Amino acid sequence: MAARRHALRVAARLIEGRLNADRSDDQGPAIACACGSPARYAGRRPKTFSTALGEMTLERAYYWCAACGAGVCPRDRALGLADTSLSPAVTRMVGFAAALVSFAESSELLGELAGVTLDAKGVERTAEALGREIAQDERTVVELALPGAPTMYLGMDGTGVPMRAPELRGRAGKQPDGSARTREVKLVTVWSAEGRDEVGVAVRDPGSVSYSAAIESAASRDTDETPSEFAQRVDREARRRGFDQALTRVVLGDGARWIWNLAGEQFPGAVEIVDLFHAKQHLERRREGPVRRGQ
Repeated sequence: MAARRHALRVAARLIEGRLNADRSDDQGPAIACACGSPARYAGRRPKTFSTALGEMTLERAYYWCAACGAGVCPRDRALGLADTSLSPAVTRMVGFAAALVSFAESSELLGELAGVTLDAKGVERTAEALGREIAQDERTVVELALPGAPTMYLGMDGTGVPMRAPELRGRAGKQPDGSARTREVKLVTVWSAEGRDEVGVAVRDPGSVSYSAAIESAASRDTDETPSEFAQRVDREARRRGFDQALTRVVLGDGARWIWNLAGEQFPGAVEIVDLFHAKQHLERRREGPVRRGQ
């Protein structure tokens, strides 16, 4: 382990030296700022970044905009280091770790496995920034696809997830005092099931399942000009997967009215199926009959 870390440090110093020897990021006396005003050259400034090879300190051409007070470093943009002290590779590491374990555990894993020093708060900030970028990308980038099979399936559901107290303040819930302990996450999933198991029962095709979820409302009024946030999410995921173009479209749900309302509005003509668990539960309740008072 010590030999490997030494080799990484040597590699980091070599790359650092080559980057610092290259001054092509000096673009003259002024460049355009994002605000539209000129940003003037103000010399070269050092900044230390965490990379997969270790820390590197880079000298970058620095431009300052008097109009808005912003500083601009073209090299930071080119290397994907703008507004952060983490390289893209380290940022990906943080995202993977934070998706699997707590922020504190992620901090420990990054140190033990990659030699990256980042405290739990840093992991939290990075993961949340990544989450915002992913959410924005999900809303704005929809690459249409053809259906992966003749029959495509789409499922919708909602489930409560525990939340921190600040996220629940002022929200009504099912606790005895009327407070809430959870918020409902809405989920849409799309898949195909052309395969069969050993007894002929349909099974999801490997690699065909995709998910999209968020704390969003599925409620809408007849007078609303746009569908609900969750309805828009369902539409985006359906178009991404080619569900809307499949020869046969199947919508599965637990029987909740909002699911069938949304399915009817967005996928008219689709086959609607209550999932097996809830279908059995419904039949069992009917078999038992109504519960009498006092029982």
